[in-house]
Amino acid sequence: MYSHHGLNSFVLSCLVTAACCLSCHKPKIVDEKKRDPATLAQVFQYKLTYDDIKDLIQTYATPDDSVQQVRSLTEHWVRDRLLLVEAEKNFPKEVNMNKLLEDYRQSLVMHFFEQQVIEERLDTVITENDLERYYEANKEQHRLESGILRGYYFKIRKPLGQNDKILSWWRTFPTQHYDEVLSYASKHAKTNWADSSEWHEMNMVIQLFPEGTLSPSSIRFKREVAREDRDYFYLLYPVEVYYERDIAPLSRIRAQAARYIIHQRELELLESIKKEIYDRDIQLDQVKIYTK
Repeated sequence: MYSHHGLNSFVLSCLVTAACCLSCHKPKIVDEKKRDPATLAQVFQYKLTYDDIKDLIQTYATPDDSVQQVRSLTEHWVRDRLLLVEAEKNFPKEVNMNKLLEDYRQSLVMHFFEQQVIEERLDTVITENDLERYYEANKEQHRLESGILRGYYFKIRKPLGQNDKILSWWRTFPTQHYDEVLSYASKHAKTNWADSSEWHEMNMVIQLFPEGTLSPSSIRFKREVAREDRDYFYLLYPVEVYYERDIAPLSRIRAQAARYIIHQRELELLESIKKEIYDRDIQLDQVKIYTK
């Protein structure tokens, strides 16, 4: 293996070779006699040197791989610079570049300040009461476009053993034989949904059954479903079911609700900061408004 120092020395010795391989792509205005040996490529007035890409170079096992990486980085740079030159040629003369840059600078400065304020002062603790208040105020916005359910689903391969009781246990699951069913499924089920807290799209669940054997209308709250084909038994026990146009339960939209709450707090915090700064600098007589 090449050490990082050894690799850099090797790559540096290959720079001229890599630059020569790319020289056929250079514009004719480049004067080869004046070229710095450490220059990998030149596009009009723009130059690429080894120092520009050395932090991007990875350690490779073979010299050929290292040279190829230098060539690839250089070729990528050449294509980008050619695009930049073409863009500069076609840039509208009436555009005030200095104003654009200043506007961008101001936006960046304010953005970094706002991010600092948010990191230092934002309350990110969301309680159950916060979520419930959001849900009650916005539940109409969360009507389902398709049905969802959470529950248990097992796909059991046929034939069953002579002493297997999974089908008889299933008739009273989960009020009885809960542990037995989950233990059996963990050992024998090809598909095992033992975590009933996860929500699933109803249409996706229907596709897990033999075609034409299950429909949304046959999926009911806390009513076990059993279907079979030549090779498998398909067992479903819905713990909760919501149909198309139903209001989604809070447990389904918790993450979305939390993001909304945090976003609203960010907006409120930034407005509060703006008011603090405004009031402070008005008091300090740092603001003059001449339109009043």
